[in-house]
Amino acid sequence: MNFLMMAAHDTLASSLSAFVYFIALNPGWQESLREEMKALRLSRGEPLPYERLEHLPLTEMAFNESLRLIPPVPAIRRCALRDTEFAGFRIPRGTRVAVNPRYTHHMPQLWPEPDKFDPLRFSDEAIRARHKYAFTAFGGGAHMCLGQRFAYMQAKCFAYHLLSMLEVSVRPNYKPDWKHWPIPRPRDGLQVTLTPH
Repeated sequence: MNFLMMAAHDTLASSLSAFVYFIALNPGWQESLREEMKALRLSRGEPLPYERLEHLPLTEMAFNESLRLIPPVPAIRRCALRDTEFAGFRIPRGTRVAVNPRYTHHMPQLWPEPDKFDPLRFSDEAIRARHKYAFTAFGGGAHMCLGQRFAYMQAKCFAYHLLSMLEVSVRPNYKPDWKHWPIPRPRDGLQVTLTPH
């Protein structure tokens, strides 16, 4: 339980840092998310009800895109359960393997213009057109992260409260120096400006 709680909060803090950076860098998307939140017609400062979480699809798409660009877990370790082959390489049963989500999430054959922030990559149509393991921020298969839905819930609540009250910006040409191991974080603490909205 200790590992579950600590790991989930560290990875979520990392993911939300990336999300804040990318929406600050992309004010058009920030405004689109704010408009989506205004459409909920909640009073300023009112908590986001659980049953309204599903009404924030653009927010989830933007969060996923930030997870794609800066995955919260730099390596997913597994063990081959049977002899297999991948990309022309034979992998014997018992071999330890590691998947690098950051590499996968930046492969141009899977993600055109891989360094561009484009939440529309996570529209229903775009997801259907892509291999199911092209996006591995939460792992996949039987060992997919148990906290995935909890992370989406917290991210949407965070985004709702942040963007309902504040505008987030970064100075021109600012780019944080991301330390990717063991969990990504900006070395400079993420220098953003928060302005009342």
